[in-house]
Amino acid sequence: MRTPRLPLLIKIAAAAAAGALALIVAARLRKEDAVASLRREIRETLAALVADDEGGDGDDGQSAGKEDASPPPPSVLITGFRAHGKSSLVNTACRALAAEDGPLLLRAEASPPGGGTDGTRRRRRVKAVVAGADGDGAGDGDVVELLDAPPLPDVMRCTREHIDDAINGANPECVVLVLRCDAPAKERNAAIKRLPEISAAVRNKGLNLIIVLTFKKAMRSIRQAEELIREVSFRARTDCVYFIENYTWSNNGPNLRHPPVIKNDFETHFTVLTIIRQCLEFIKLNRSQSKDKKNGEQAKAKPDEPKVQNSPAEAKQNAGNSITPV
Repeated sequence: MRTPRLPLLIKIAAAAAAGALALIVAARLRKEDAVASLRREIRETLAALVADDEGGDGDDGQSAGKEDASPPPPSVLITGFRAHGKSSLVNTACRALAAEDGPLLLRAEASPPGGGTDGTRRRRRVKAVVAGADGDGAGDGDVVELLDAPPLPDVMRCTREHIDDAINGANPECVVLVLRCDAPAKERNAAIKRLPEISAAVRNKGLNLIIVLTFKKAMRSIRQAEELIREVSFRARTDCVYFIENYTWSNNGPNLRHPPVIKNDFETHFTVLTIIRQCLEFIKLNRSQSKDKKNGEQAKAKPDEPKVQNSPAEAKQNAGNSITPV
């Protein structure tokens, strides 16, 4: 049996390499299309919210004399315990929404696990701009307001009053609670046991709760992740539970020559955009229900219009014009 000649083997190897490269490029394009599609859905939802607000503002022409004021952007409260990754989630969301590359730009103050101080922190309002199809901002209305709340007190010292203050102080339209997967077992279990109380406080405000589990790489197996998400879903009474690995400086290690370049990750981008998309869907439903309730109350409060009674002269004229049967 004759052995294949060397040029033929080279051609076969080149064809195989070209095929593998084509598959890699196709997979990358599919991922980019999925992220772009989510970003486009977010822009469309924001545009729908702005249109609904502009169409429903003003009762009996009261807003006709007012200046053209843009409606407030949808606001999402990001809360959680100290060093659980909530500020990093804000930075991750801003990076994904704006379609940024290169070094990580911080919008919220983040610190390594165990860092930071116990001093009081003010709530920060971060306006996350959504990039358009060409990578630039699509418009003034394409903004999501992320409320980076001060951390909740220690799990053992946190009370219902602290939880209510965190929610009521910001007046958000949706609440995202951040919990870390790699926390010590005792601390993590104590935080999970507080989920029913936190969930009740959020729902008492008439809002929806989303749980984000950070540091997902700490999960040693799929089974461990499934058990954790099942327990969190049960205690928080919600199916909106997500795993994510935030973008942080510490993930890339030190770089003495220049700031480290953060490589965008499809799973992180897709997850955080899905979280924002779900928040906007909840906000859209809540605004629609509030608008319907307001219209119903206005209809009940509006007095019935009195029937117009004809004057005696008109009544006599109508009687003369009536046709009597023969």
